[in-house]
Amino acid sequence: MRTRTLFLTRLVLLTAITLSLEMIGLPQPLTGPLVNMMLIFTTLVTNVYGGMALGALTPLIALLRGQLPPVLAAFVPFIILGNALFVLLFSVLQRRLRRTSWHTATAWPGIAIGALAKFAWLFISARFLLQIFVSAALPEKFIAMMTFPQLLTALIGGGMALAFYDLLVKRRIIRPALD
Repeated sequence: MRTRTLFLTRLVLLTAITLSLEMIGLPQPLTGPLVNMMLIFTTLVTNVYGGMALGALTPLIALLRGQLPPVLAAFVPFIILGNALFVLLFSVLQRRLRRTSWHTATAWPGIAIGALAKFAWLFISARFLLQIFVSAALPEKFIAMMTFPQLLTALIGGGMALAFYDLLVKRRIIRPALD
């Protein structure tokens, strides 16, 4: 199968799975790690652009679905950038650390640094940037939603993605991406 067709097929399938997970309506402590898992898994199976595209779509769906309260509508662009940071840093670091073959240990630093960057970006955005750019302050409970829980869901979701991807590689269901 041609590379572009394979990329698009995988991206559409993984997007459909992710949107289905969001539409089920599970509580945020379950949905958050699952969505973050899909961001990293999509990055591994397609590429960084696929992961970033999915990361741009998920907060919009969460807002439409009611998973994000309407008061956070102005915060969606900041969430999109946080997802992009998570995926981008993960991708760059895991490629730099990987020598010749896939190994989960080389991907963990990317998960950790990406999750920390996403957490820091969302914290700074919720606490300061939203007020500067939109002239609106978020209530404290919404600021709290965009800080520490985001770090936890990114770390848990990233770990789940690595475990699932590693399982598929070991069973030879997919070939590890070595580009």
